[in-house]
Amino acid sequence: MPTGSDMPARRIRKREALRPAAAVLLAACLSLAAVPPAQSGTAEGVAGAIPSPLYPAPGQPSQEANGDQDDAATSVVTKEKGDLRVATLHAGITADPDAEAPVQSLVNSLATGNHSQARAVAQTAQLNEPDVLILTGVSYDEDQQIAEQLSGYLASGQYSAAGLDYPYVFTAPTNSGRESGVDLDGDGSIGGPGDAVGYGEYPGQYGTVIFSKHPIVEDEVRTFQQFLWSDVPEAGMPQGYSDLEASVLRLSETTLWDVPVEVEGHRVNLVTTAVTDQNGAEDTARGDDLRQVISDYVSGQAWYLYDDEGETAAGQTAAHYVVAGVPAAKTGSENLDVLLDSAVLQDPQPEAVTERPLSDRPGSVWHTDPLATRYVPGDRDLRASYVLPSTSLQVNNSGVFWPGEGELGYQVVNPEGAYALTDRLVWVDLTLGG
Repeated sequence: MPTGSDMPARRIRKREALRPAAAVLLAACLSLAAVPPAQSGTAEGVAGAIPSPLYPAPGQPSQEANGDQDDAATSVVTKEKGDLRVATLHAGITADPDAEAPVQSLVNSLATGNHSQARAVAQTAQLNEPDVLILTGVSYDEDQQIAEQLSGYLASGQYSAAGLDYPYVFTAPTNSGRESGVDLDGDGSIGGPGDAVGYGEYPGQYGTVIFSKHPIVEDEVRTFQQFLWSDVPEAGMPQGYSDLEASVLRLSETTLWDVPVEVEGHRVNLVTTAVTDQNGAEDTARGDDLRQVISDYVSGQAWYLYDDEGETAAGQTAAHYVVAGVPAAKTGSENLDVLLDSAVLQDPQPEAVTERPLSDRPGSVWHTDPLATRYVPGDRDLRASYVLPSTSLQVNNSGVFWPGEGELGYQVVNPEGAYALTDRLVWVDLTLGG
């Protein structure tokens, strides 16, 4: 068992139970941001009205010039009735690490209702309408104000898209930026991102938030933040770590969770994780062991794994799993086959939903492919985000939201735009059976 097991207990919130004052304030800010400069209104009137589209922001095409011409049929797919759409997106909603109080600065920025990255993420989700949305790369704060605020962005329509209401929201602490108290990177001093339990320039830098239209089974959520890397059988941990260092180095750089969702009488267990973009040899080895643990877990073979309550995963089984998030940094040397070739998981290989040729994307056609989910300027685009359902689930459709010019949503992926996202939303439509 690890030393220093002092992380806060996990918390799940229904949006109905969120602090009323905070929810009203954010709604008012979102609505005020949507009011044209020449208009004004009382706080009550603005908060109670249906918000105008938050886009365009400075530097973006106007709705009048572009919105009516965008072709939704070529970039957005309507979900079949009865299907469950699970989506993930690496949101990149983090703070300036040089700020005096990074997390609080992000909270303050989101509270204005005008955070460009959050608005682009919300619009992307609204256009694709997932039932379950897993956002990785989102900073964590102990009061969970960030998760609350993102719920507000999702609920407020962006650029003519309809808002999305997610009554169930889950987030929990992350190992990213968490001080280890030891010199993990061997530079002779203690402190800084290289000595954090998981890479991060401030505590909580890279976390995860799950938004769901279906109830989360609160009593059965499992988090694995405390599980030690050295407790993986035949772990790939490099030699050279002292006993003290090994006793604090967790397997997960950020988050590793099992979050059950109840969908019309069926239980779906969301196994979510995300690695950071660090690509040293030890990072690759750590990621390989993380992926092996996930594979063992969904196969019922993770007898050695223990959760943050000290309960083992021996005999752990579930009818349906969905592994989602960013399981690898994709340096070229990671072992992704342990997940992609798993006997109990399936890879739908979602492709970009577009009628525009790949040659229209920046760079040469060799710099991208239909499965890519992350735009990399000057280099080959990556498949970074995955949604891998268990073989017990029927996959009816899947896609990557990467519209081309003239297609609906292009402004949030256009790399020449001021507010484009680097990563793309990936979704899979599932049938749970009778």
